[in-house]
Amino acid sequence: MTQLPVGGYALAKIHAANNDKKYFCHLTGFLEGVIASGYLEKAEFAPLLVECREFFEKIGDPDAYDILEDFAADILDYETIKACAYSRAAEIDPTCDKSALNRFLGFCRGIACDGVIKVREAKSLVEILSNRQALLEVPGVLEIFNTASDAISDGIVEQEESEEIARAITAIVGDSYIDTGLSTAFGVAVFDEYRFSKFKDEVVGSIFVLTGSFKTSPRKRLELHLSNLGATVNNVVSGKTQFLIIGGEASRDWIEMNRGLKLRKALELRQKSASPHLVSEAQIMRHLKN
Repeated sequence: MTQLPVGGYALAKIHAANNDKKYFCHLTGFLEGVIASGYLEKAEFAPLLVECREFFEKIGDPDAYDILEDFAADILDYETIKACAYSRAAEIDPTCDKSALNRFLGFCRGIACDGVIKVREAKSLVEILSNRQALLEVPGVLEIFNTASDAISDGIVEQEESEEIARAITAIVGDSYIDTGLSTAFGVAVFDEYRFSKFKDEVVGSIFVLTGSFKTSPRKRLELHLSNLGATVNNVVSGKTQFLIIGGEASRDWIEMNRGLKLRKALELRQKSASPHLVSEAQIMRHLKN
């Protein structure tokens, strides 16, 4: 098989097509999440508009623009969003697991945007995951399924149960609008960060991998700093990787909206052992400046 050159036109074209599909599926899922309760709640208007503005400004999504225009004209309602979500869903390949995952992640962000998970929304989570077993293999998704299943077992979702489901969702898609007042679709998912106690001592002999988009430019400079301190910097996450450094911004070419293959692999490995440790670019840069 011919390997396409990094930075070349052909590879960039493939990435662009994959990104278009990823963004389309994610916003579709978000819209489905917003209407999952069966009506458009007052608290959902603000996150819906912020989300649509983000998708229109960053990728020019025409449906996002139409929703913003309908709101400005005071004609935006539940049925309009429902029709838009259904129309988009019909264009998604039902056999594609990647599309299903990005759609599901968008759905999670949609139902959690107001900070409250209702019975109908929790039931939808369980139904989606029951019909798509492959999603349960994604790190963090099984926790969503279990908490939602437990919550609806008695037919009601108590406040504590709602908060548990919301926390499980946050673990894989990041903070919701209710937490930040912003769209986090293009950010990095929340992760438990390792804190160095003796940075230079811990770096010596350790294996690092970098993922995401780094504010440190060029990225090679960061890799060189680590190498000079005695670390090895690899391109692929493996069982030998001790630290995964996550850039301050999400990569456009990540397979999911909030994380890529390297972060996914690291999370899978962490289900079996304590490593690799997840570390932010910001913490690494603070230590390097000292």
